[in-house]
Amino acid sequence: MRWAFVIAILALTPTCIVLGQEQSTSRDQRSSVEQAIKQLDNERIRAQIGADAVALHRIYADDFIGVGPSGTVRTKAQVISDFTSGDLKFQSIVTDEVQVRVYENTAVETGLSTMSGQDKGKAVPRDTRFTRVWVKQEGRWRLVANHYSSRITQH
Repeated sequence: MRWAFVIAILALTPTCIVLGQEQSTSRDQRSSVEQAIKQLDNERIRAQIGADAVALHRIYADDFIGVGPSGTVRTKAQVISDFTSGDLKFQSIVTDEVQVRVYENTAVETGLSTMSGQDKGKAVPRDTRFTRVWVKQEGRWRLVANHYSSRITQH
């Protein structure tokens, strides 16, 4: 009986090691994607502040849809046009409490944003909460959706 138990343990050991390695690899890949998304989002912020149409075109997916705090909807073409024309201008964008959840070729990024800027001459909401959806297309992560909601400070 004791030998049967030892043989069963020895037979299962390679399986457990492989499963542990797969989980570790999966965790490492997830961490790598999280870092890539955070870096890409920082590039997006710099591109928005600098009205860099080339970078914005690379980062935003062709079918991008963005929803602002007032409910304004913008496509990729509208976003790029608004930044390059100066209609939408940011002096600063700071993110905080950023979390990235990865689902194979999709990543959902959430967090807080503190922004200073103007949208067609009106101040943009300063304190917002955001959700961004990134999809890996043709080997590159692209922003497909973005939604901002105004944060209301409670006292």
